Amino acid sequence: MIKNAWVLVITIGLIIAVGESNGFAQFGGRGMGGIFGGTQRGGRGNIQNRGNSVPRLIPDSYEQTEHGLAVMEMDLRLTPQQKEAWQSFADKVRVYASDLSRERARTGIPVSEGTAIGGLQHIDLITDGARIRVKELEDIRAAASTLYATLSPDQQKIADTRIVTLITPPSGPTGGPGDSNFSGLGSTTRPQP
Repeated sequence: MIKNAWVLVITIGLIIAVGESNGFAQFGGRGMGGIFGGTQRGGRGNIQNRGNSVPRLIPDSYEQTEHGLAVMEMDLRLTPQQKEAWQSFADKVRVYASDLSRERARTGIPVSEGTAIGGLQHIDLITDGARIRVKELEDIRAAASTLYATLSPDQQKIADTRIVTLITPPSGPTGGPGDSNFSGLGSTTRPQP
């Protein structure tokens, strides 16, 4: 009878021990964490101080261009005689921005296995896109030249500062300082091996 009592006590002790460790798991495991979970280093606590792991969305280039054009037009205070040259310039900038925006949207769409293309076809598509952008930039250059001919020297200074932010390269500077060079083709320095 005494043996059975000890077996019963040991069994109940084991059940309690196993039950308590599972109970502590609900509160951060083995009772070592902070109150109601987490580790002593922060764990599940305040998430406001953690690094932002969600990437921020880059505003659409077309929307940025539309805003930039509106600001530039307002700053220039165009006369009725300058409106036609302005409209031609703005239309060409919009076409370019729309093309870039569409291309950036396409790069975020994964290619399905059924539509996979070969390496040479991929290069051809990129080359064709670059040719189109060069033509669009040449059209913008011609329209800007016509617009500048109608602007006063003060308006030209305003246009000089605004055009630099309006016409961005296809890769566009999206990161911090040193993320790309003037051409938008990446760093001009090579990483050291």
